[in-house]
Amino acid sequence: MSLLNFLLVALVGVVLRYKVAFSLPAVNYKYLLHAHSHFAFSGWITTALFTALVYILSRSGVVIGRAYTYMFRLLQVSSFGMLLSFPVQGYGAVSIFFSALGMVFSWWFAWRYYRDMRRSTLPPLVCKWIGASLFFHVLSGAGPLMLAYCMTHHLGQAFYFNSVYFFLHFQYNGWFTFALGGLLFHVAERYRVGVSGIMGRWFFRFMAMACIPAYCLSVLWMSPPKWVVALAAWGAAAHGLALVIFVWLIWHSRRQWSGLLSGGTKWLWRFSGMAWVIKISLQGLTVIPAMGNFAFGFRPVIIAYLHLVMLVFASLFLVGFFLREKLLDSRPGLWRYGFATFVSGVLLNEVFLLWDALPVLRLPFIHLLTLLLLSTACLMGMGLSCILLSQGCTKKIFSHQLECRGDFEYR
Repeated sequence: MSLLNFLLVALVGVVLRYKVAFSLPAVNYKYLLHAHSHFAFSGWITTALFTALVYILSRSGVVIGRAYTYMFRLLQVSSFGMLLSFPVQGYGAVSIFFSALGMVFSWWFAWRYYRDMRRSTLPPLVCKWIGASLFFHVLSGAGPLMLAYCMTHHLGQAFYFNSVYFFLHFQYNGWFTFALGGLLFHVAERYRVGVSGIMGRWFFRFMAMACIPAYCLSVLWMSPPKWVVALAAWGAAAHGLALVIFVWLIWHSRRQWSGLLSGGTKWLWRFSGMAWVIKISLQGLTVIPAMGNFAFGFRPVIIAYLHLVMLVFASLFLVGFFLREKLLDSRPGLWRYGFATFVSGVLLNEVFLLWDALPVLRLPFIHLLTLLLLSTACLMGMGLSCILLSQGCTKKIFSHQLECRGDFEYR
């Protein structure tokens, strides 16, 4: 279901890129863009994280009950409701209703998963990462509430943008980042990769200390008071220290990771790790006024950054995790072509978005860039189609794998 939703995100992206390059009067670009972004968050990333987190919970001795089935259905109803309603009415009564259902899911999932996690055998450090991710997932829901309040009370553009940035920040730097950190440390603990000692704990502490103050980086565009700038600087500094520790951990355990990961997962996680390093570095540079004005004042820069986090950092990591745990059928054939096409599309898309974000290089090639971005969207769509088709009887394969494993019980 995650792969199918990811494919739908890519296909909507193709339509958006086509409308930029050519004429498509029947489509409201702004409304469809809302559908694209909301479905990417809930239909793809959140569904994939839900799958991965419930999977590792089941490996830790917790019997997965019917509540998670109902949560999954609620998440899909919310996601597809937004996918179908936003293109028709934008932010209207129906789309806001389905967005509210997504918030109900986040509250229910966070409460139930945290309760079950405390009864599991998951390592303490993994529980800390996942617990933080659940907290930030719930906290990010305040963004849409503030946005709805802003629109009904006409509070102005500044409040509107800060509400959007609040949601994006605690999704990207909170929910996504800490959940992926939990999955990474789960693999490390399971195979005794040396990243979970004192330095691993300090890595988590600096990441946790940085997350809330780092939101202030998103409001520097409006020249806030000095205490807000100080919090932003602290968030950037804590993220910088976390980055140094992360690089140290990966470098000192590189041989263990190299022996543990297959070729596909190894390259996907390398790209994901490099994207995270670039993300943290760019985020910290916004403390400098000139860099902050450039980042927030030029829309292509924001688009390039959002796709860097969503596609390269989060999506490639999740696909790599599913490969590592053999939850995807990666036998040679259609899978190999789909995998190569998809990854090529993701990386080329980011290259062209970065090109588009540089005004000096962009201006002479505006029309060419729109066609190239349309081409990369098509590449990602074709790659995901091949990957999805290559799964064949995925349910049968998955059930067979679970029945044959002796390290946990599947019910």
